[in-house]
Amino acid sequence: MIDKNFFGELKKIKVSELAVICGFKKVGDGDFQIEGVSTLKHATRNELSFFGNKKYIADLRTTKAGAVIVPEANVADVPSGTIALVFPHAIIGHAKALNVLCPKETHLAHICATANVHKTAKIGADCYIADNVFIGENVEIGDDVVIGNNTVIEANCKIGSGSRIRNNVSISHSIIGKNAIINCGARIGESGFGIIPTGSGMVYVKQLGRVIIGDRVRIGSNTTIDRGSIEDTIIGNDTIIDNLVQIAHNVHIGERCIIVSQVGIAGSTKLGNDVVLAGQVGVAGHVEIGDGAIAAAKSGIASDIASKQIVGGIPAVDANLWRRQAAFLKMSVTRKKQK
Repeated sequence: MIDKNFFGELKKIKVSELAVICGFKKVGDGDFQIEGVSTLKHATRNELSFFGNKKYIADLRTTKAGAVIVPEANVADVPSGTIALVFPHAIIGHAKALNVLCPKETHLAHICATANVHKTAKIGADCYIADNVFIGENVEIGDDVVIGNNTVIEANCKIGSGSRIRNNVSISHSIIGKNAIINCGARIGESGFGIIPTGSGMVYVKQLGRVIIGDRVRIGSNTTIDRGSIEDTIIGNDTIIDNLVQIAHNVHIGERCIIVSQVGIAGSTKLGNDVVLAGQVGVAGHVEIGDGAIAAAKSGIASDIASKQIVGGIPAVDANLWRRQAAFLKMSVTRKKQK
């Protein structure tokens, strides 16, 4: 059940109308106005659900939902009396349905009295600047930008139109594209780990680069992206970065990449387009990862990865070899126990 106190009232629409808008094939008789969205197990007759994981096949076969979004292969598993809304990828279909049903995010065009905006800053039209925000000298903010409470945007930064900067974010030495989303607690543009140990102490190397973030990039809560040392740190268009990710100085990340929670990428590493790094992957510095490469969770990447290669393990190797290594280790330990 979606709590309307947090997410507002769903749009009043019938299943047949939703099917037309989203491109679903409707299978089954009847029609009804959708009153809610819920899981297969908890949905009621006036609610919509979806089947996106084979682990929940039993829930699909017994669901009380009025309509379910399913792939073609699972239409026969939908119970009698439940409408099947057929779409090739049920989770994508679910996302499309929510975009129709959920009210659009709205905001006031307003700068709160407690915000501290430097007189040289340029603020676009229809922006909302929340309480206790600090916006420094010569900052440029495009139209329709929302900046949440207690956020700090330091001198000379630029934020593209349509972007959403949530609460308690700090941004410095950065240029951010259009329609970016930066979630609470993120730190963008801090100095990188430019420390060199010597026999008599530590030498700090000044970090003189920037962070360049493309359009439609999403950055999760408490993620940190360091500015470059001399070159810029770059995040390409449409890349998604999860919570608690560390991206070091001079890292270049291509377009449409997916970086999952707790990944750490060391300095001067380069990722191509469409790269996926699963949770807790660690990447050494000065490594190149080719277009479309995938690293399994907890992989330790210490050398270059070819385009479209799938790797896993510590150190990361080709996924087929990694699986054989894991199987061999398991068999070796089992045999030793049996002896």
